[in-house]
Amino acid sequence: MKQIEMLAAMMPEEEFVIQYGHCTYIPKNCKTFMFMDRPQFEECIDKCRVLISHGGVGTIMAGLRKRKPVIVVPRLHKYGEHVDDHQIEAAHALKHNKCLLICMNIEYLKFMVDNIDNYEFKPYIEPERKVEDIVIHCIEDNSSYSEKHSLTGLAGLLGKNEKMIKKSASTHNGIF
Repeated sequence: MKQIEMLAAMMPEEEFVIQYGHCTYIPKNCKTFMFMDRPQFEECIDKCRVLISHGGVGTIMAGLRKRKPVIVVPRLHKYGEHVDDHQIEAAHALKHNKCLLICMNIEYLKFMVDNIDNYEFKPYIEPERKVEDIVIHCIEDNSSYSEKHSLTGLAGLLGKNEKMIKKSASTHNGIF
């Protein structure tokens, strides 16, 4: 947040809109919101030139779906910002497809913003089937929804570890 505050001071021609959530530091020189409702959030994404985000997948995906340049500054476990480094892992999966940039050294953020137009972002392509769709399909195909059938169906969809899934069904307490 402090780096964004400095960036906003160095770039007065740009409007910086921040959703700070539970952060205790609120940047100056920025339009700030603790939280935005969905329409307000969507409007900000629509209007932004560059989306700078921590590694929250929801925010990243909102930017990618609207074909906005996205720079991810993941929150890191080593600084006590998160419980693990899953934000880095999620961002790297999308960086591999050249959908976004990752800023691991905050001192380079201004350089990245200044040069964003020189990077050739590839559009994010939604997968044909999402995990949720596969699970719903499995449940719908087994309308009786017995543990044996639903877990067997899921194992068939996954193709691997069928024996392990069947074995866990016999000791499963019903909580996934």
